[in-house]
Amino acid sequence: MKVRIKTSDGQPVSYETAGACAFDFKCIETVVFEPGEFKLVETWLVVEVPAWYLLQTQPRSSTFKKHWLMQVNSVGIIDQDYCWDNDTIKFPYINMSKETQTLEAGTRIGQWVFVKIEKADFELVETMGNADRGWFGTTGIK
Repeated sequence: MKVRIKTSDGQPVSYETAGACAFDFKCIETVVFEPGEFKLVETWLVVEVPAWYLLQTQPRSSTFKKHWLMQVNSVGIIDQDYCWDNDTIKFPYINMSKETQTLEAGTRIGQWVFVKIEKADFELVETMGNADRGWFGTTGIK
């Protein structure tokens, strides 16, 4: 699969190891988070997602471990039509610590993976035709 990527620094994007299934995103500039502060961390990458795929962004486990930063939406989805020159990928992080946290420029802050998708044809119905099995959380405790 060939993927077009626009970078701000002209550096190539690649898998870190032969067994890696995700790429790493890096912040382009130093970002300072005060305790409890939310910011969008800019990567300045634009990715043209191939047809029948989505690009899923996720935090790296080390981002929380090293910087106490939590990605507020847990997983981000980059659609196929989010690929204009200014459609840069940003990571929404919040500082969960009681101390100022600093991400130096070049710090790996997130990862991305391509996921194959299939689009559905929707059919609106009046009823699902099944017996009611209960509400959310009714299948037991264990």
